[in-house]
Amino acid sequence: MAFPMNAKYVIVGAGIHGLSTAYHLALELKRKDEGDGSDILILDKTSIAAGASGIACGVVRNNYYQPAMRELMAHSVKVWESDPEAYSYHPVGYMQISPEVMRGDVATIAEQQKAIG
Repeated sequence: MAFPMNAKYVIVGAGIHGLSTAYHLALELKRKDEGDGSDILILDKTSIAAGASGIACGVVRNNYYQPAMRELMAHSVKVWESDPEAYSYHPVGYMQISPEVMRGDVATIAEQQKAIG
């Protein structure tokens, strides 16, 4: 593929943040009928997910103690479930084993997770 001579949108970084930015920009352009994302150029000094994004363990969990993280993960799961094949999303379950001292915290988190959906 030839390197483009110009681009309307340039995103530096092909890790999770750069690719997410490009993805959401393309969705917004399509929603506004202003393009299909083909005018977005993503640059990276090496390759896609070559840094920290590429060494993530791939575990999806939603038992974070911070409510904002639980809500973010719930939203993310909805995105992944919208097209599991495209996102290579294969949910297999998750079990948390905690010491007795954490029983109250874990129960609170479970209730908040139920409320999120």
